[in-house]
Amino acid sequence: MEGIGKRPFQEEETNVAKSPRFEEHKFDLHPLGKYSGDCAVYKQPVELQSFSIDHERTVHFDDRQLKYYYPADLSNADLSVGYEDFIQRDENLKEHIDTLLDALTHYRSKEIDPLSSQADIVTWRGIITKILCTPYARDPFELGVTRYKDTIYIEEHETEFKRAQNQNQDARGRLMGFWGYRFESLSTVSSFPSKTDPVDKEELESRKSSVVNTNEQYCTVVRTRLGNTSIVMGAEVDCTSAPKNPSTNPLPNYIELKTSKLIHSDRDKYTFERHKLMKFWAQSFLIGTPSVICGFRDNDGFVQKIQKLKTMEMPRMVRGQKGMWDARVCLNFADQFLSWLQSIVTVNDPEHTYTVTFAHPFQEIKVVSSGKKHVFLTKRYLEGSTSEKIGGPRVGE
Repeated sequence: MEGIGKRPFQEEETNVAKSPRFEEHKFDLHPLGKYSGDCAVYKQPVELQSFSIDHERTVHFDDRQLKYYYPADLSNADLSVGYEDFIQRDENLKEHIDTLLDALTHYRSKEIDPLSSQADIVTWRGIITKILCTPYARDPFELGVTRYKDTIYIEEHETEFKRAQNQNQDARGRLMGFWGYRFESLSTVSSFPSKTDPVDKEELESRKSSVVNTNEQYCTVVRTRLGNTSIVMGAEVDCTSAPKNPSTNPLPNYIELKTSKLIHSDRDKYTFERHKLMKFWAQSFLIGTPSVICGFRDNDGFVQKIQKLKTMEMPRMVRGQKGMWDARVCLNFADQFLSWLQSIVTVNDPEHTYTVTFAHPFQEIKVVSSGKKHVFLTKRYLEGSTSEKIGGPRVGE
């Protein structure tokens, strides 16, 4: 990926005529045994940039939204408190990968080595998580893909299944969705707690009933490599265990916060390890987060136990168990799929997109060229500028 503005994309238009349009390509999942064996090498991620999004969805290239971990008080850990005041981000406003693109532009504006932000793939961590888990998942997804200056950019589309699921969610489901956000607020503070500067008692008390606003986010942008594929991805960060130091990589201090139902039976244990633990591992492993703090709650939404799960130990927790997932299969599958995707997405034109789908009966991933449908790179990204507001015209508008 070359520096912005160094080469006009019009020079690449000759590639368009050479590439077959609307031809469907398929990547088979099975047999999964072909993805076992020696594991593809995954390079330790390094943070390139971080940014904050405030309650008005305004972007700031600073750490104002970074939270610090401080354990929840189990004597009064009611996850339903404040639900009636819950402020949720408007999911109908499509934000694409706008903030990630702006973060990359901001990073490059600091005259840092341009090679440090080059990558074969640019996307959100959630999308790479889906790809990692695909060999064992039955969740449909649809992705939008475009190639610009030999870098492939990937965004997620809302599927009909997901849209119907959201529309048909009952009151209980919406409340349970809130529980995860409340656990985050119960487990974090705004300043680093230390012996010389302890946490303000008023903040510890107020966080029990503070308004949860999902417009607010803190995000990191990391660079890594899976096999021969270099990846730049953005990811939301729940909190950190230490103040950031410009001279060190902050990723090992980041912490994922999760909730899950208390485990009472072998069936509960299997469900947790087969599904949730795999996603916990994938999310944390991808950006080098060493641990997940999980609040195990009862059916009424009260946290009864808090457990620290180490990311690198999660694959060993399920190794050898029947019907479980294998981290090697996940990584090898993602490695081979991303290499294959680069051979299929050949049109070097930000106004040309491809659609990637994984759907029932979940035997293959399909890729089809979509022409100028669902163009998602921003015009300002190609121009090398940023905006504190998410949105704006796309390429070609």
